[in-house]
Amino acid sequence: MDFHENGSSPFAWRLEKVGRVDSSNDLVLKRARDGEREGLAIWAQSQRNGRGRLGRSWTSPPGAGLYFSVLLRPPVPAEQVAALSLVAAVAMAEGLSQAGGIPVGLKWPNDLRLAGKKMGGILLEYEPKGGKRPWVVVGVGINLKSPPEGYPAEFRDSVTSMEAAGCRVADEGEIIQTLLGHLARWYGDFLASGFERVRQRWEALCDGIDKHAAVSVAGGPIEGIMRGIDAGGRLLLEESSGELRLIDAGEVVER
Repeated sequence: MDFHENGSSPFAWRLEKVGRVDSSNDLVLKRARDGEREGLAIWAQSQRNGRGRLGRSWTSPPGAGLYFSVLLRPPVPAEQVAALSLVAAVAMAEGLSQAGGIPVGLKWPNDLRLAGKKMGGILLEYEPKGGKRPWVVVGVGINLKSPPEGYPAEFRDSVTSMEAAGCRVADEGEIIQTLLGHLARWYGDFLASGFERVRQRWEALCDGIDKHAAVSVAGGPIEGIMRGIDAGGRLLLEESSGELRLIDAGEVVER
């Protein structure tokens, strides 16, 4: 299924729908290594081994969520690729707000949130890691409905679904095309104008700005006030000393 999106889309999405797979990201990664051109989107009905950031699994039962991955080949240096996770986060938040009728917020770097709980996430994977121009796979998982058996115990108090939060849950095909349309527009804007407009919009959508938070990083947790993100997408955390600390990898836990 090919479709063009109005606006600054640099390509036509080529959307392929598949059944139960190990991981939609793995399918797109393989196609990328085989030379697939930019714009491929694979939509899986369920995943056996869906994954999120930090090596975590992503619960992906049939009928409960939307699971898809897209291939991008951005003409940017490798050091700018990480910013695409925030580009995707802005696009998904706006698209879900449009589709569901309720504003969707963000938590750094790319959690999608409703009523203070996670309802979706984004996983960015890319190759090669060295000096060559990379290709990028953006994986998206969204909880449309709570699974009949509920969420795993370790996530039960921190996750929600669009249905549980009172969103309108439209046809899945309609939702994914809305999301891909927003992603095309923001990706095109990023390529044309850089990260600044994305940064501003991400901060407007983040529900943790100017709030106290603990951030889990490699050296142990640190605390402070979240002040936004910098031009590279790194978190700006104001410590009790007043010093601004830049964090490029970690996980935020609000206090």
